[in-house]
Amino acid sequence: MNQRTAPTEKPHCRYCEKELHGRAGKIFCNVDCKNNYNSRIRSVKRAEENRLFPDVLKAIKNNYRILLDYDLKPGDIGESMVKKTELKRQGFDQRFCTGAVVENNRLWKCCFTFCWHEDENYLYLKCDPYVNNSSKY
Repeated sequence: MNQRTAPTEKPHCRYCEKELHGRAGKIFCNVDCKNNYNSRIRSVKRAEENRLFPDVLKAIKNNYRILLDYDLKPGDIGESMVKKTELKRQGFDQRFCTGAVVENNRLWKCCFTFCWHEDENYLYLKCDPYVNNSSKY
């Protein structure tokens, strides 16, 4: 009886599909393919996570991105005054924040390190990393 052995199939890189050479159990042809593969996996997971985020978290994230553009720094003296209409045009929604504090009879709403208080037409912005973490809620 003549037994034939099945030809062993050479393994291929999980990212670029090139044939692998070298040690047994190798799954990537080089470090770049390994990094790109894992980056793609994380990107897909992040996209799925973002799709499932509630709208409130999306609004807070958007507010934070908008406030970042104003280049506010901790310790800046005074507050930046910005028209509500300008912020609204950029997609800022002042209803959503990560905390609130009353300071000098003003209600300061916070989005992480950025804080604002409002009057009829303007929001007054400042960066204060300690306000949102204070116990004055």
